[in-house]
Amino acid sequence: MNAEAASGLPSAIKNPGDAVDIAGVPDSDKLPLVLVVVADDDGVTRAMVSGWLRDSGVDVVAARDGDEALVVATAQKPDLLIVDVTMPGRDGHDVCRAIQAASAVPPPVIFLTAHTTTTARVAGLDAGAVDYIVKPFEQAELVARVRAALRTKAARDGFVEQATRDRLTGLLNRREIDVHAEAAVSLAHRHGRSVSFLMVDIDYFKRINDRYGDAAGDEVLREVARRIFAACRASDVVGRYGGEEFLLILPETLVDAAATTGDKIRRVLSEEPVKCDDLRIAITASVGVAELNPGMRTAELYEAADRALYRAKELGRNRTELHRPDLDLVSD
Repeated sequence: MNAEAASGLPSAIKNPGDAVDIAGVPDSDKLPLVLVVVADDDGVTRAMVSGWLRDSGVDVVAARDGDEALVVATAQKPDLLIVDVTMPGRDGHDVCRAIQAASAVPPPVIFLTAHTTTTARVAGLDAGAVDYIVKPFEQAELVARVRAALRTKAARDGFVEQATRDRLTGLLNRREIDVHAEAAVSLAHRHGRSVSFLMVDIDYFKRINDRYGDAAGDEVLREVARRIFAACRASDVVGRYGGEEFLLILPETLVDAAATTGDKIRRVLSEEPVKCDDLRIAITASVGVAELNPGMRTAELYEAADRALYRAKELGRNRTELHRPDLDLVSD
């Protein structure tokens, strides 16, 4: 599963609960596995810079001009771009501004240039570049500057992860899942697509805490998060909604298919007890499913899924219930 695309887990976290490594980039001969776009219209410089970086263990994609650099950056989401300032078509400044505008957390950009004036340097930094390398340059200088930019990016990415992740489970936190929910509903309305929400709630979780203690309860939450995440598609978004409740956003999914996913999640949660030291804790979950209807707001889709979840609890737990407006009116 591609965790970063939409699933709710960053690419650095292979399983919920894994720690985010923001220690930075070590000063060694080999750089960590990263992707760098090198954009320069001069073939000799492009080949030289690309070769030096590959010798340092970096995966490189070369671009012949600014337009090609933007296409590659959009498709492959690089960790860093090294861009010549003067290129035909879009120049380096245009590329850098476009990169900055395309993401709330854009990859760093390092400029290559023959211009040595202070005015040129200031213009590059004002465009959003993090560094400025004047031609000609040595391999050691280039690699050192790339390493420094990646260290800064690693620290920044770590802070972003801390702000958007639930610390216990590693899933998206409530604030971030709300952001994804609004975006998914807006996209579905704009393009006439389907999207469904699943509310998953661990049955009798308070009893688990009361009987086995808070530490065991925390382990149950971590394991539930891991199993839910593993059962989802790469395009699904998973977050901890609060307490023992989890929200799943399923794009391009009609309600019946979403209910099938809900049943799958219930099975993977109940088929094996959660191991916590010498304990084996059996768990089940209830699931509420709702599909976006024309004109429905995000808050209304939340409420519909929550009503379905409430009905699953009323009907005995460990079951999946679909949003039924007729029954919801009776419940009121």
